[in-house]
Amino acid sequence: MKSQEKQRYVDILSNSGFKAVFGDQDNKPVLIDFLNAVLPDGRRVKDLTYATTEIEGLTQSNKSVKLDLRCEDEDGSSFIIEMQRYDQANFFQRCVSYSSKVYDMKTSKGDDSYNIPPVYLIGILAVDCFDRSKELWKEWFISDYTFREKLTGEVVCDTISLIFVELKRFDKRLEDCTSIIDKWCYALKYMSKLDSLPIGLRKSVFQRLFQAAEIAQFSPEKREKYEHDMITERDEINIRRTAEQKARAEGVAEGMAKGKAEGRAEGRAEGRAEGRKEGMLEVAKSLLASGMSLSDVTRHTSLSEAEIEALLG
Repeated sequence: MKSQEKQRYVDILSNSGFKAVFGDQDNKPVLIDFLNAVLPDGRRVKDLTYATTEIEGLTQSNKSVKLDLRCEDEDGSSFIIEMQRYDQANFFQRCVSYSSKVYDMKTSKGDDSYNIPPVYLIGILAVDCFDRSKELWKEWFISDYTFREKLTGEVVCDTISLIFVELKRFDKRLEDCTSIIDKWCYALKYMSKLDSLPIGLRKSVFQRLFQAAEIAQFSPEKREKYEHDMITERDEINIRRTAEQKARAEGVAEGMAKGKAEGRAEGRAEGRAEGRKEGMLEVAKSLLASGMSLSDVTRHTSLSEAEIEALLG
Protein backbone atom coordinates (compact mmCIF):
# COMPACT_ATOMS: atom_id res chain seq x y z
CA MET A 1 0.00 0.00 0.00
CA LYS A 2 1.31 3.44 -0.89
CA SER A 3 1.96 5.87 1.94
CA GLN A 4 -0.53 8.69 2.26
CA GLU A 5 2.09 11.20 1.06
CA LYS A 6 2.74 9.33 -2.20
CA GLN A 7 -0.79 8.05 -2.74
CA ARG A 8 -2.61 9.70 -5.64
CA TYR A 9 -6.12 8.39 -4.98
CA VAL A 10 -7.96 7.87 -1.71
CA ASP A 11 -8.51 4.42 -0.28
CA ILE A 12 -12.26 4.26 -0.73
CA LEU A 13 -12.34 1.21 1.56
CA SER A 14 -11.35 3.46 4.45
CA ASN A 15 -14.01 5.43 6.28
CA SER A 16 -12.24 8.67 5.39
CA GLY A 17 -11.90 7.89 1.69
CA PHE A 18 -15.45 6.59 1.45
CA LYS A 19 -16.87 9.80 2.89
CA ALA A 20 -14.56 11.99 0.81
CA VAL A 21 -15.90 10.48 -2.42
CA PHE A 22 -19.46 9.27 -1.83
CA GLY A 23 -20.30 11.70 0.97
CA ASP A 24 -19.45 14.82 -1.06
CA GLN A 25 -22.53 16.20 -2.81
CA ASP A 26 -20.30 17.56 -5.57
CA ASN A 27 -19.67 13.92 -6.49
CA LYS A 28 -23.35 13.08 -6.87
CA PRO A 29 -22.87 11.90 -10.51
CA VAL A 30 -20.26 9.39 -9.28
CA LEU A 31 -22.67 8.01 -6.69
CA ILE A 32 -25.45 7.76 -9.30
CA ASP A 33 -23.08 5.85 -11.61
CA PHE A 34 -22.32 3.38 -8.82
CA LEU A 35 -25.94 2.90 -7.80
CA ASN A 36 -27.02 2.23 -11.37
CA ALA A 37 -24.30 -0.41 -11.67
CA VAL A 38 -25.45 -2.41 -8.64
CA LEU A 39 -29.21 -1.88 -8.60
CA PRO A 40 -31.53 -4.52 -10.14
CA ASP A 41 -32.57 -4.32 -13.78
CA GLY A 42 -35.34 -1.81 -14.28
CA ARG A 43 -34.27 0.43 -11.43
CA ARG A 44 -32.37 3.51 -12.65
CA VAL A 45 -31.44 6.55 -10.60
CA LYS A 46 -31.83 9.87 -12.41
CA ASP A 47 -31.15 12.25 -9.56
CA LEU A 48 -30.50 12.25 -5.83
CA THR A 49 -30.84 14.49 -2.82
CA TYR A 50 -28.70 13.80 0.22
CA ALA A 51 -30.98 13.12 3.19
CA THR A 52 -29.93 14.43 6.60
CA THR A 53 -32.76 13.13 8.80
CA GLU A 54 -31.50 11.12 11.75
CA ILE A 55 -32.83 7.63 12.38
CA GLU A 56 -34.07 7.16 15.93
CA GLY A 57 -33.76 4.09 18.12
CA LEU A 58 -31.09 2.07 16.32
CA THR A 59 -29.21 1.28 19.53
CA GLN A 60 -30.22 -0.47 22.74
CA SER A 61 -30.07 2.81 24.63
CA ASN A 62 -32.42 4.36 22.03
CA LYS A 63 -29.86 7.01 21.11
CA SER A 64 -30.06 8.79 17.78
CA VAL A 65 -27.74 7.42 15.11
CA LYS A 66 -26.92 9.11 11.84
CA LEU A 67 -26.09 6.77 8.96
CA ASP A 68 -22.80 7.32 7.14
CA LEU A 69 -24.73 8.36 4.04
CA ARG A 70 -28.38 8.14 3.07
CA CYS A 71 -29.70 9.36 -0.28
CA GLU A 72 -33.22 9.72 -1.58
CA ASP A 73 -34.15 9.50 -5.25
CA GLU A 74 -36.47 12.01 -6.87
CA ASP A 75 -39.26 9.40 -6.94
CA GLY A 76 -39.00 8.86 -3.19
CA SER A 77 -36.84 5.72 -3.21
CA SER A 78 -34.16 5.72 -0.52
CA PHE A 79 -30.61 4.43 -0.83
CA ILE A 80 -28.50 3.72 2.24
CA ILE A 81 -24.83 3.53 1.24
CA GLU A 82 -22.22 2.35 3.68
CA MET A 83 -18.78 0.80 3.75
CA GLN A 84 -18.03 -2.06 6.15
CA ARG A 85 -14.34 -2.48 6.94
CA TYR A 86 -14.47 -4.50 10.16
CA ASP A 87 -16.06 -7.75 11.26
CA GLN A 88 -19.20 -7.11 13.25
CA ALA A 89 -21.54 -9.40 15.13
CA ASN A 90 -25.10 -9.49 13.75
CA PHE A 91 -24.12 -7.37 10.75
CA PHE A 92 -27.02 -8.57 8.59
CA GLN A 93 -29.55 -7.89 11.36
CA ARG A 94 -28.20 -4.36 11.75
CA CYS A 95 -28.66 -3.74 8.03
CA VAL A 96 -32.26 -4.95 8.27
CA SER A 97 -32.79 -2.60 11.22
CA TYR A 98 -31.35 0.39 9.34
CA SER A 99 -33.37 -0.16 6.20
CA SER A 100 -36.63 -0.96 8.02
CA LYS A 101 -36.32 2.24 10.07
CA VAL A 102 -35.96 4.27 6.86
CA TYR A 103 -38.88 2.40 5.28
CA ASP A 104 -41.08 3.06 8.31
CA MET A 105 -40.22 6.77 8.28
CA LYS A 106 -41.99 7.08 4.93
CA THR A 107 -45.41 6.41 6.45
CA SER A 108 -47.07 9.45 7.96
CA LYS A 109 -49.44 9.22 10.91
CA GLY A 110 -52.93 8.27 9.81
CA ASP A 111 -51.81 7.19 6.34
CA ASP A 112 -53.22 3.72 5.71
CA SER A 113 -52.42 3.48 1.98
CA TYR A 114 -48.95 1.99 2.53
CA ASN A 115 -47.91 3.05 -0.96
CA ILE A 116 -44.32 3.32 0.26
CA PRO A 117 -41.34 3.86 -2.07
CA PRO A 118 -38.69 1.14 -1.75
CA VAL A 119 -35.54 1.30 0.33
CA TYR A 120 -32.20 -0.08 -0.87
CA LEU A 121 -29.23 -0.63 1.41
CA ILE A 122 -25.99 -1.01 -0.56
CA GLY A 123 -23.04 -2.22 1.49
CA ILE A 124 -19.47 -2.13 0.19
CA LEU A 125 -17.78 -4.92 2.17
CA ALA A 126 -14.02 -4.98 2.72
CA VAL A 127 -14.37 -7.99 5.04
CA ASP A 128 -16.10 -11.37 4.84
CA CYS A 129 -19.48 -10.93 6.54
CA PHE A 130 -21.12 -14.10 5.21
CA ASP A 131 -20.36 -17.77 4.70
CA ARG A 132 -19.60 -18.10 0.98
CA SER A 133 -18.14 -21.60 1.03
CA LYS A 134 -20.57 -22.93 -1.58
CA GLU A 135 -19.13 -23.25 -5.08
CA LEU A 136 -21.76 -21.01 -6.67
CA TRP A 137 -20.28 -17.99 -4.85
CA LYS A 138 -16.79 -18.50 -6.26
CA GLU A 139 -17.26 -16.16 -9.21
CA TRP A 140 -20.07 -13.98 -7.87
CA PHE A 141 -19.44 -11.00 -5.62
CA ILE A 142 -22.83 -9.28 -5.49
CA SER A 143 -25.61 -10.54 -3.22
CA ASP A 144 -29.19 -9.25 -3.19
CA TYR A 145 -31.66 -9.95 -0.38
CA THR A 146 -35.34 -8.97 -0.40
CA PHE A 147 -38.82 -10.32 0.36
CA ARG A 148 -39.64 -13.22 -1.99
CA GLU A 149 -42.11 -16.08 -2.02
CA LYS A 150 -40.03 -19.16 -1.25
CA LEU A 151 -41.51 -21.56 -3.79
CA THR A 152 -41.78 -19.30 -6.84
CA GLY A 153 -39.27 -16.55 -6.03
CA GLU A 154 -42.02 -14.00 -6.73
CA VAL A 155 -41.51 -10.45 -5.47
CA VAL A 156 -44.96 -8.90 -4.94
CA CYS A 157 -43.57 -5.36 -4.83
CA ASP A 158 -40.33 -3.58 -4.06
CA THR A 159 -40.07 -2.88 -0.34
CA ILE A 160 -36.65 -3.40 1.26
CA SER A 161 -33.58 -4.72 -0.55
CA LEU A 162 -30.11 -5.36 0.90
CA ILE A 163 -27.36 -5.44 -1.75
CA PHE A 164 -23.79 -6.27 -0.79
CA VAL A 165 -20.68 -5.68 -2.93
CA GLU A 166 -18.23 -8.19 -1.42
CA LEU A 167 -14.81 -6.82 -2.34
CA LYS A 168 -12.84 -9.03 0.07
CA ARG A 169 -13.50 -12.03 -2.19
CA PHE A 170 -12.96 -10.16 -5.47
CA ASP A 171 -9.61 -11.17 -6.99
CA LYS A 172 -9.99 -10.74 -10.76
CA ARG A 173 -7.33 -9.11 -12.89
CA LEU A 174 -8.49 -6.08 -14.86
CA GLU A 175 -8.17 -7.93 -18.17
CA ASP A 176 -10.60 -10.55 -16.82
CA CYS A 177 -13.21 -7.96 -15.85
CA THR A 178 -15.84 -8.09 -18.58
CA SER A 179 -18.92 -6.62 -16.90
CA ILE A 180 -19.45 -3.11 -15.58
CA ILE A 181 -19.84 -4.39 -12.03
CA ASP A 182 -16.56 -6.33 -12.30
CA LYS A 183 -14.83 -3.11 -13.30
CA TRP A 184 -16.44 -1.22 -10.44
CA CYS A 185 -15.20 -3.87 -8.01
CA TYR A 186 -11.70 -3.63 -9.43
CA ALA A 187 -11.68 0.18 -9.27
CA LEU A 188 -12.98 0.35 -5.71
CA LYS A 189 -10.63 -2.31 -4.37
CA TYR A 190 -7.39 -1.28 -6.08
CA MET A 191 -7.77 2.47 -6.72
CA SER A 192 -5.52 3.53 -3.84
CA LYS A 193 -2.66 1.43 -5.25
CA LEU A 194 -2.79 2.95 -8.74
CA ASP A 195 -0.84 5.88 -10.15
CA SER A 196 -3.25 6.62 -13.00
CA LEU A 197 -6.50 5.53 -14.59
CA PRO A 198 -5.88 2.12 -16.24
CA ILE A 199 -6.59 1.75 -19.95
CA GLY A 200 -9.25 -0.86 -19.21
CA LEU A 201 -11.21 1.69 -17.16
CA ARG A 202 -11.01 4.63 -19.51
CA LYS A 203 -14.71 5.30 -19.74
CA SER A 204 -16.52 8.41 -18.57
CA VAL A 205 -18.05 6.60 -15.60
CA PHE A 206 -14.62 5.71 -14.18
CA GLN A 207 -13.02 8.98 -15.20
CA ARG A 208 -15.54 10.70 -12.93
CA LEU A 209 -14.74 8.27 -10.11
CA PHE A 210 -10.97 8.72 -10.32
CA GLN A 211 -11.26 12.50 -10.59
CA ALA A 212 -13.43 12.57 -7.48
CA ALA A 213 -10.91 10.39 -5.61
CA GLU A 214 -7.74 12.29 -6.57
CA ILE A 215 -6.35 13.78 -3.37
CA ALA A 216 -4.48 16.60 -5.12
CA GLN A 217 -7.78 17.91 -6.51
CA PHE A 218 -9.36 18.33 -3.05
CA SER A 219 -9.93 21.84 -1.76
CA PRO A 220 -7.54 22.82 1.07
CA GLU A 221 -10.35 22.42 3.61
CA LYS A 222 -11.41 19.01 2.29
CA ARG A 223 -7.84 17.75 2.15
CA GLU A 224 -7.13 18.90 5.70
CA LYS A 225 -10.23 17.10 6.96
CA TYR A 226 -9.42 13.95 4.96
CA GLU A 227 -5.86 13.79 6.28
CA HIS A 228 -7.03 14.42 9.85
CA ASP A 229 -9.66 11.68 9.54
CA MET A 230 -7.10 9.27 8.11
CA ILE A 231 -4.74 9.83 11.06
CA THR A 232 -7.59 9.23 13.50
CA GLU A 233 -8.69 6.13 11.61
CA ARG A 234 -5.17 4.69 11.55
CA ASP A 235 -4.83 5.28 15.28
CA GLU A 236 -8.09 3.40 15.87
CA ILE A 237 -6.93 0.55 13.63
CA ASN A 238 -3.63 0.26 15.50
CA ILE A 239 -5.38 0.27 18.87
CA ARG A 240 -7.78 -2.43 17.68
CA ARG A 241 -5.05 -4.54 16.08
CA THR A 242 -2.76 -4.37 19.11
CA ALA A 243 -5.57 -5.34 21.47
CA GLU A 244 -6.67 -8.21 19.22
CA GLN A 245 -3.11 -9.56 19.04
CA LYS A 246 -2.87 -9.36 22.81
CA ALA A 247 -6.22 -11.10 23.16
CA ARG A 248 -5.17 -13.93 20.86
CA ALA A 249 -1.85 -14.41 22.67
CA GLU A 250 -3.44 -14.36 26.11
CA GLY A 251 -6.28 -16.57 24.97
CA VAL A 252 -3.96 -19.22 23.54
CA ALA A 253 -1.70 -19.14 26.59
CA GLU A 254 -4.55 -19.36 29.06
CA GLY A 255 -6.31 -22.01 27.01
CA MET A 256 -3.23 -24.18 26.76
CA ALA A 257 -2.57 -23.88 30.49
CA LYS A 258 -6.15 -24.71 31.34
CA GLY A 259 -6.27 -27.54 28.85
CA LYS A 260 -3.04 -29.00 30.20
CA ALA A 261 -4.27 -28.78 33.79
CA GLU A 262 -7.64 -30.32 33.03
CA GLY A 263 -6.51 -32.57 30.22
CA ARG A 264 -9.49 -31.62 28.07
CA ALA A 265 -9.96 -29.76 24.80
CA GLU A 266 -12.78 -27.84 26.45
CA GLY A 267 -10.29 -26.11 28.66
CA ARG A 268 -8.32 -24.78 25.71
CA ALA A 269 -11.46 -23.52 23.94
CA GLU A 270 -12.77 -21.84 27.10
CA GLY A 271 -9.44 -20.17 27.74
CA ARG A 272 -9.23 -18.80 24.23
CA ALA A 273 -12.77 -17.43 24.46
CA GLU A 274 -12.07 -15.77 27.81
CA GLY A 275 -8.84 -14.29 26.47
CA ARG A 276 -10.53 -12.89 23.39
CA LYS A 277 -13.27 -11.35 25.55
CA GLU A 278 -10.70 -9.65 27.77
CA GLY A 279 -8.93 -8.36 24.69
CA MET A 280 -12.12 -6.89 23.27
CA LEU A 281 -12.76 -5.14 26.58
CA GLU A 282 -9.32 -3.57 26.32
CA VAL A 283 -10.13 -2.46 22.76
CA ALA A 284 -13.36 -0.87 23.96
CA LYS A 285 -11.58 0.95 26.80
CA SER A 286 -9.00 2.37 24.38
CA LEU A 287 -11.58 3.47 21.83
CA LEU A 288 -13.75 5.12 24.49
CA ALA A 289 -10.68 6.90 25.85
CA SER A 290 -9.92 8.21 22.36
CA GLY A 291 -13.33 9.91 22.29
CA MET A 292 -15.21 7.43 20.11
CA SER A 293 -18.96 7.28 20.73
CA LEU A 294 -20.59 4.30 22.42
CA SER A 295 -22.46 3.29 19.25
CA ASP A 296 -19.25 3.41 17.19
CA VAL A 297 -17.40 1.27 19.73
CA THR A 298 -20.05 -1.44 19.37
CA ARG A 299 -19.42 -1.36 15.60
CA HIS A 300 -15.69 -1.93 16.10
CA THR A 301 -15.98 -4.73 18.66
CA SER A 302 -18.06 -7.83 19.21
CA LEU A 303 -19.32 -6.47 22.53
CA SER A 304 -22.86 -5.41 23.31
CA GLU A 305 -23.68 -1.90 24.47
CA ALA A 306 -24.51 -3.30 27.91
CA GLU A 307 -21.01 -4.78 28.22
CA ILE A 308 -19.42 -1.52 27.08
CA GLU A 309 -21.60 0.60 29.37
CA ALA A 310 -20.42 -1.61 32.26
CA LEU A 311 -16.87 -0.41 31.54
CA LEU A 312 -18.04 3.16 32.07
CA GLY A 313 -19.66 2.03 35.33
